[in-house]
Amino acid sequence: MKKYFFILLLLIIQLSGFSQTLKHVAIPEINIFAKRPIEEIGLIKTSVDTLILMESINSSLSDVLNETTPVFVKSEGRGAMATVSFRGTSPTHTDVLWNGISIKSPMLGQVDFSLIPISLIDNISLLYGASSIQSTSGALGGNINLDNKADWNNNISGKFLQAIGSYKTFNDFLQFNIGNKNIQSKTRIFNNYSKNNFKFLNKNNADIDTATGEYIYPLQENKNAEYQQYGLLQEVYTRKKNITFSLKYWYQKTDRSLPRLNTYEGDDYSNINKQMDENHRLVGEIIRYGNKSKLNFHSALISKHLDYYLKNYTGNGYNNAIFSKSNSLSYYNKLSYKYNYSDKTYFKISYSLNHHDVNTIDTVKNIGYDTRRTEHLSFISWHQKFGNRFATSLILRKNFIDNKSIPIISFIGFDYLITKKQQLFLKGNIGKNYRHPTLNDLYWQPGGNPDLLSENGISSDISLNNKLKFKNLALENKLGVFYSDINNWIIWLPSERGYWQPFNIKNVVSKGMEFHTKTSFKIQKFLVKISGNYAFTKSINYGDKQKWGDDSYGKQLPYVPVHSENIFVSISRNGYSVSYIHNAYSERFTTSSNDISLRDWLYPYYMSNLFIDKKFKIKKTNIDIQFKIYNLFNEEYRSVLGRPMPQRNYLLLMKLEFGDW
Repeated sequence: MKKYFFILLLLIIQLSGFSQTLKHVAIPEINIFAKRPIEEIGLIKTSVDTLILMESINSSLSDVLNETTPVFVKSEGRGAMATVSFRGTSPTHTDVLWNGISIKSPMLGQVDFSLIPISLIDNISLLYGASSIQSTSGALGGNINLDNKADWNNNISGKFLQAIGSYKTFNDFLQFNIGNKNIQSKTRIFNNYSKNNFKFLNKNNADIDTATGEYIYPLQENKNAEYQQYGLLQEVYTRKKNITFSLKYWYQKTDRSLPRLNTYEGDDYSNINKQMDENHRLVGEIIRYGNKSKLNFHSALISKHLDYYLKNYTGNGYNNAIFSKSNSLSYYNKLSYKYNYSDKTYFKISYSLNHHDVNTIDTVKNIGYDTRRTEHLSFISWHQKFGNRFATSLILRKNFIDNKSIPIISFIGFDYLITKKQQLFLKGNIGKNYRHPTLNDLYWQPGGNPDLLSENGISSDISLNNKLKFKNLALENKLGVFYSDINNWIIWLPSERGYWQPFNIKNVVSKGMEFHTKTSFKIQKFLVKISGNYAFTKSINYGDKQKWGDDSYGKQLPYVPVHSENIFVSISRNGYSVSYIHNAYSERFTTSSNDISLRDWLYPYYMSNLFIDKKFKIKKTNIDIQFKIYNLFNEEYRSVLGRPMPQRNYLLLMKLEFGDW
């Protein structure tokens, strides 16, 4: 019922745009004829609204993507690992670029989005399907761009944030900016901690009332779940004439205790898990601007260290069942050149040289691997406008991984302006992409499979984008369909040898529809902002029946929801504001056969958050007080099997901002 309410609300938003009877409405002036960036021809791209980034400054990237985009976030629990999937693909099909440099693990081939604080990011944009070829290769689902930028108008400014919430949760953040028109420095420091000991009703461990025959579910505490995350981001920017230089250093350390599954029935002295992640990221960039050109050089160094242990108590004290150490050191170098021949013709070429040194070992079993990977990546693109309505783009990539040639990666896209008045655009693209197996896929002990084939797929998109401006309302809408056909999909499965091992699935087809809407308007003194997303996704397994069985053929992949939706509503007046965030997922199966009689399934859930905000000013200091209610309607839900999620909880936040003292 809630799902239909969401869809109905979106329809009401649309229909209201055609109403000419609404009174006392002022629309912020917008330029609907603004030039579209020529390098974005044919791309399916969205960006996270800056208002949402400000509202969510104490959150992680996984929370924001879950609440405001159509991508699926798979969370292991509050404060625990979270991965992101585009359009029914795998987390390894999602790349994340921080200021142009990939930060995904060369071992796992994915990113833990719970480890990325929103407070460290200035801009977030998403490229879907084949559009990711513009930024990277191998992202069969899509990629996410995280960017930082200089404010050349800044002299001295900063912000300070403190928050306290349920389950002994504390957030601290400090930012200080100083500079002039030629040099800027930005320093951000943060610390997040939570005991994370919420109560939950355990429906996986029930007793039976002998009198009534009803199930009695115990109320339990989420023990051994605390986490602490701290770090800093230092940015320095300089510019002189036609040259700019930037240097960014991001250090972060996270200590997490991993709670037991809610099916655990042992004592409190066994099955104790803990994980430590430590990352150093350093990226430098120099840009030289010509009259019609731009020469850009990136160089980066990224170090990742991860420790994990599992302890059990015996008569002789605690003993490690697992104690693994994983390290990776990655070097990135990229040289690119852009040239605008005219306002209708643009091309770009680039070359990247990346190198990864990795090693991992379980010191208890004394097994692991130590290896290296070198990547040579070349890129060329051409973008052309034909008249005032039609434009097209062509992208080609050629990669060599450890001297092994990867087939050419290609993309072709177009934009067609149907009507100028409503800025109604038809956008489309088709692309061929390849993803090489990760180092864990090939070499993990035990289970790595050196005979794996590279994944390859064809993806296509077509969408209608428009901006409408009536007397009383302005709207932005995007409606599109997508189709991906991926061969040699890599998935880890139990093997006959008693451990998990990666295999290639013959074929997976992902297809569906996405809708996005956004509006803002004033009613008397109230400023109203609304945005929403809906995605319909079918990700179907067409693998070998002899390996998978007839029951799995033609079925939805595990953990992929068919329906997902979210909506953001903000109403503000005279420094007061109320924001409502709603997101929902349909059922998700946990078996390849979608048979709920073999294993439990994940039922649909509908999540709502409510933020109440008051802003005021004392001299030159802006003060913002926020009260946040998470899981407003006390929903019982799970993101994965065996991992409880918290019910209604609260957070009180105070933020101080100053500038130009």
